[in-house]
Amino acid sequence: MENQTTQTPKKPNNFWIDFGPLLVFFIAFQVFKRRQPDDAMLWAAGIFAVVAVIALLIGWLKYKHISKMLLFSTAIIVVTAALAILSGNKTIFYMKPTVINVLFGVAVIGGIFLKKNVIKMMMGEAVELPDKKWDTLAIRWGLFFFAMAALNEYIWRYQSEDFWATFKVFGFLPLTIVFTLTQIPFIQKHGKMREG
Repeated sequence: MENQTTQTPKKPNNFWIDFGPLLVFFIAFQVFKRRQPDDAMLWAAGIFAVVAVIALLIGWLKYKHISKMLLFSTAIIVVTAALAILSGNKTIFYMKPTVINVLFGVAVIGGIFLKKNVIKMMMGEAVELPDKKWDTLAIRWGLFFFAMAALNEYIWRYQSEDFWATFKVFGFLPLTIVFTLTQIPFIQKHGKMREG
């Protein structure tokens, strides 16, 4: 019994793996903004990409597991940051959250038609719902991702660079947490949380 308890692998806790690189990005942007305001975003994007890869490696070494979503988002970070730096076009990096959220929205809603509910695959171990309600939850998440993409487009086009950088770090995550909490009554009404 002791051996079984000892060998039980840790469940990945991705908060700092996800949020750490964002925090480093924000700090880097603030530092470079004072020295090289025109290129601050590009420098910060490059540092963000490097730290995101490091965080991914730390996650793998610590948990021997990396979520597909984290792997995908890290790849998008690296590609958009590299393209922005090589071209000198910050717009490419500004649109990264748009691209990620649109692709997530398409994957989540598209999965319903392919009979592969992405939200159920992600939350199925913790939540029990009828299939039709899983589809409803997936549609809600898909629409949320599209709304986040639209919000990012509005912010980078009509707000300052500094506002976009701040909202990227301290705006999107709280909105996601709030949306997640708003779905709890739906889950409680039509299903239940699994124990253990």
